[in-house]
Amino acid sequence: MSIRMIVILLAGLLLVMFATQNTEPVGVHLFWWEISAPASVAVFVAFAGGVVVGALLFWTDQRRARRRQQLPSPTPTTTPAKTRKSWWW
Repeated sequence: MSIRMIVILLAGLLLVMFATQNTEPVGVHLFWWEISAPASVAVFVAFAGGVVVGALLFWTDQRRARRRQQLPSPTPTTTPAKTRKSWWW
């Protein structure tokens, strides 16, 4: 059995243990919306939302970088365009 498989199995075991120990319902309130769910589900949904937002930010940054690489270099007769920095730097 490879080390990678052992790490995956241990992570799965920890996830199952977390889910079975956090079954008490918690209330989540956002503006007028209210939902009650087990604590483990609420944590998982928050984590998944963070992963999605992070992936979208990474994807847009990678797209910008690829687009910058594809642009032809400016000729000396043209004025260079203003460089735009990433919004979080």
